[in-house]
Amino acid sequence: MKLILNLLIILPVVALAQAQTAEELRTQDMKKYAIESAEIAYKISGDAEGEENMIFKDYGWTSLRTRSMTFELYGISSTQTLIELIDGDFVYRLSENDSTYTMKKDYKWSQQASYKEPDLVSEAILFSMGGQQTEADSLLLGKTCQVYTFEGKALRELWVWKGLVMKRKAKLGDRLIETIATKVEVDITPLEGLFEIPSYYQEKK
Repeated sequence: MKLILNLLIILPVVALAQAQTAEELRTQDMKKYAIESAEIAYKISGDAEGEENMIFKDYGWTSLRTRSMTFELYGISSTQTLIELIDGDFVYRLSENDSTYTMKKDYKWSQQASYKEPDLVSEAILFSMGGQQTEADSLLLGKTCQVYTFEGKALRELWVWKGLVMKRKAKLGDRLIETIATKVEVDITPLEGLFEIPSYYQEKK
């Protein structure tokens, strides 16, 4: 019995020690997505209107997502914008209003990529978020997507192709917002400097 208890203690520690950072995975050519580079354009509809764009390279370890969304708030039109730059395990949120950015660390992708093939990484993350995969796949822009639903969460539904979100349904307060891909380009060459924070931006503590 004592031996069994010791093993139960040791095994989780060993498994945790094997998880690597994004930088370590990069040096070993480990991938976040199965696709090296791509750009996806989205349309936002439902109880809001707008557009979203996501572009990445380096098999997803480096990406830029921008979004502009307009909705009614107490009878007044309000616009919400997002600029999010991801470099490995670091997530940067940029504000054009005051030329500042915030930074946080997010290890969920690198922890899963330490153990799994690229096609299985997003699946493991979605399951950990409470996602339930439906039995039937769906087709969008000629891509076969796995569909995940979420009970009792702001995120309601995701359509995923090769780890990439192709369609998303989510609640924002009492609003139901749908974001759906309208165009996908793979194997692209992003513009030089696209994934760099402008030098005049200051980190907001």
